[in-house]
Amino acid sequence: MFCQDCYLKKHLKIDLPNIIEVSYCRKCDSYMLEGRWVRGLAEEEAVKRAVEAAIKTNMRGMEKSGLIKVEIEKRETEYMVTARADLEGANVEKRAIVRITKVTCPDCSRMSGGYYEAVIQLRGGVGKKHVDDVVEKISKHRDKFAFVTEIRKVPGGFDLYLGSKKSAEKIVSEFRGKAEIKKSFEPYTYDRQTSKVKSRFCYLIRL
Repeated sequence: MFCQDCYLKKHLKIDLPNIIEVSYCRKCDSYMLEGRWVRGLAEEEAVKRAVEAAIKTNMRGMEKSGLIKVEIEKRETEYMVTARADLEGANVEKRAIVRITKVTCPDCSRMSGGYYEAVIQLRGGVGKKHVDDVVEKISKHRDKFAFVTEIRKVPGGFDLYLGSKKSAEKIVSEFRGKAEIKKSFEPYTYDRQTSKVKSRFCYLIRL
């Protein structure tokens, strides 16, 4: 029989891929970590998180025990990292290389590719100030697709193309009782994953 410390010294193993690829979106400054895009991280912090998520051991819960430390060494185009567990009288470590790959995340691809789910048509004595007010409100929405893809000046007003139908609905709700509102939609694609037809929505707001 071994006590817990002696057992760990004798049997603990750390597994880590030899090369870890971390995707980085230059447009929104976000990193792909554990299946989602995370913003607001310094590059070394993103590297550390990627390594911590990739560490595997043969001891249940060991990865989150705090006993495994990650050391990072910056090189010219990549990082050399070491995952090390220091126990009394024993030292277990595993090294890996982390590479940052510059890509464009799906959200930024949609934005730059002209993606939109709804169109708000502002009509009736509408000026640039009305458009600026709507754009500012959209920028404060928490929906990740709350962006304006395009603004077109048309006879009688402006057309605003929005990435999010939910965001468009919020804007429209603020005009209820203050303007004439009409809603229409048209199918534009078929989603094979959900087996549903997707539609784009048009909201006519006449002041």
